[in-house]
Amino acid sequence: MNKKIGVLLIFVMIMFFSNLYAQKSLERIANELANQGDSLFTEGNYSKAGKNFENAMEKLNEAVEKDGIPLDNDKISLWLTNAYKSYVKGSDFEDAVRVLVERKKLDPSNYDLVKTQAIIYKKYLNNVPKAIEVLKAYEDIKQTFNNQKRIGSYYLALEDYENSLIWYKKAYKLRQDSGVIKKIAVILYKYLGRNEEAIKAYEDFLLTNPKESVLVQTYKNMGALYDELKNTAKSIEYYEKTLSLKYDSNITLLLITKYYDNDAYNKALEKIALLLKNKPGHNDAIYYRAMIEYNRDEKAAAKADFQKLTKDPKYSKIAKGFIESIESE
Repeated sequence: MNKKIGVLLIFVMIMFFSNLYAQKSLERIANELANQGDSLFTEGNYSKAGKNFENAMEKLNEAVEKDGIPLDNDKISLWLTNAYKSYVKGSDFEDAVRVLVERKKLDPSNYDLVKTQAIIYKKYLNNVPKAIEVLKAYEDIKQTFNNQKRIGSYYLALEDYENSLIWYKKAYKLRQDSGVIKKIAVILYKYLGRNEEAIKAYEDFLLTNPKESVLVQTYKNMGALYDELKNTAKSIEYYEKTLSLKYDSNITLLLITKYYDNDAYNKALEKIALLLKNKPGHNDAIYYRAMIEYNRDEKAAAKADFQKLTKDPKYSKIAKGFIESIESE
């Protein structure tokens, strides 16, 4: 008899709790699922947390449809964001981009969401064409410099140079940017072999009267371009223009080597003096000065400079060799 009573009590309890759960509103179930998602995230169970947040949204939408409660877009947005963060944290990038699509529906003009989706496709899912598709779809909403520049860079990653050029040029029309004009020039001369167009792109950019800081970078880029084209005279011209606007130790050293290699010793010495004025004891400058002195048969001065380099790992061996040569004469 007692056994029958015990079974009956268990049945009654099961029915009680079943009825209690059944009496919960869909909205309450949604909130509880979201709270469980928070707990799962804290525990490090990211994939399951993401699914909980998505289930919570499903229940909330069901409550809107069946119970007639008002749609709470703020709550939906929060749970979508939490689901996205959960999937990213768990490196579940397929689900992460799927959730991003839903987030974009709530805020279609939010470029950060578009950019993030493209980055995930490119960086984590190795699907650059899909990333480009996402970015190009945003063009129907708004045309922006940053988006067009990004599309250009993604086509460049695919080695699709013609399309990359098209999109960088689109971006350039929106903003005359030194970084973009450099990309255009590099694509033209390095990948497409259209050297004259590359030069003209820079020249047209200079006609826009860019501010001095931009002009400095542009002259530097043009110097590098002419280096690539093996046009030493033009390369030197633009590196000199760079220095005329702003001192740069690397450009100064580069000019020293160019003048030295072309036996323009006086010009090289001018730049050596400039480098040593800004960086006293600079061993590269001292080395080239010593070499010029040696080549001009100014052996005492050359020996004195080579002596300064004997403790430099880069120049020690060669400096000692020249010292021995001078002393043996």
